[in-house]
Amino acid sequence: MPTRIFSVVYKSLLALVLVSAIGIGVLWFRAWWPGETEMASVQCTPDAPAWKAQSPLKVMSYNVQYMASKNYVFFYDIDVNDPERIAAVEKANKVVASYPEEEDVHWTLDQVAEVIRSEDPDVVLLQEVNGGDDSRTHYIDQVNELIGKLPSDMYACQSESPYWKAEFIFHPNVMGPVNMKLLTLSKYRITRSVRHQLPRMARAFILKPFHFQRALLESHIATDQGQTLALLNTHFDAWGEGTDIMRRQIASTKRVLNRLDKENTPWILGGDLNLLPPDDNRQRSSILAAGTGDYSEIPELGPLYEKYRGIPSLEQLTSGDSSAWYTHFPNDPTVPGPDRTIDYLFYSDQWHLLDAYVRQEDTLHISDHLPVIGVYSFDSPAP
Repeated sequence: MPTRIFSVVYKSLLALVLVSAIGIGVLWFRAWWPGETEMASVQCTPDAPAWKAQSPLKVMSYNVQYMASKNYVFFYDIDVNDPERIAAVEKANKVVASYPEEEDVHWTLDQVAEVIRSEDPDVVLLQEVNGGDDSRTHYIDQVNELIGKLPSDMYACQSESPYWKAEFIFHPNVMGPVNMKLLTLSKYRITRSVRHQLPRMARAFILKPFHFQRALLESHIATDQGQTLALLNTHFDAWGEGTDIMRRQIASTKRVLNRLDKENTPWILGGDLNLLPPDDNRQRSSILAAGTGDYSEIPELGPLYEKYRGIPSLEQLTSGDSSAWYTHFPNDPTVPGPDRTIDYLFYSDQWHLLDAYVRQEDTLHISDHLPVIGVYSFDSPAP
């Protein structure tokens, strides 16, 4: 009898393993494999106008943390094997969560829409926006819901591209489909939009389609000068310590910017670069002392600052008021407020900067990132 029971259990386990392997194989062959360069989706109203080069251009970049709110400490926010961190979570009357409640997603969408309405930027570069087929945020189509909360005539065009997309993720804190996107909203006509695949982090071949496919979304906006402006939206890798992934993603981005420079196309790049600024390791030192992050001693972001102007500027980042330029407020409950700069706007030589700031005061409760805003004028339109 025991032998028969063992045989039945063994066969059942074998069948389960076989079915699971077949399922994973089917998902792998059906997986999303983006090309190195692809046309991205663009939607515009028929009467979408061109940007008038004599007027200022206001651009906002904002990582909205997939509309999950600041009410949680997620499983990737802390070392869950660190008793002190877990104790801090409990002291803050929180738990380590896998995903937000549905009501928090809708609430966060309301808050993000209010920030956009009140800032009224000409172009919005959003990172971590989930599609209607993402299980982690209750299959809410965040693009459509966000746009529905804005005035109907506020943005004439939108372009989007996924950078984490899979029919099923076999992770205990996910166990479902994902679809995370870059989203660009524009008051002016987007003539075309291109998705550039950024270098991928090294993974086992069978796991590659189930991980992030970080990208650069290049959207061209029509002007009344007969040329276009390029607005670039991106979100670099996280957790790249000890690898060269950040250096390679910077190099890949620079190649796109160099091409635009050669074409004499004015551009603005914005996004969550997940890198500290080259500020003589000021931010890195305080973060290491607090035990809330690990960054390279040699700042990988240096090459961008060496060649281009950025928001924040290096002068602002090394000033006595550098905290006004912090853009990240970790969900780690041991961190009392924004403590680092990892979100930026860079811009080409044709632009003159009129104003720049990080909107901190009334956005700390919305996302673990803060909006970065730049206002530009067009110095020398290309012929």
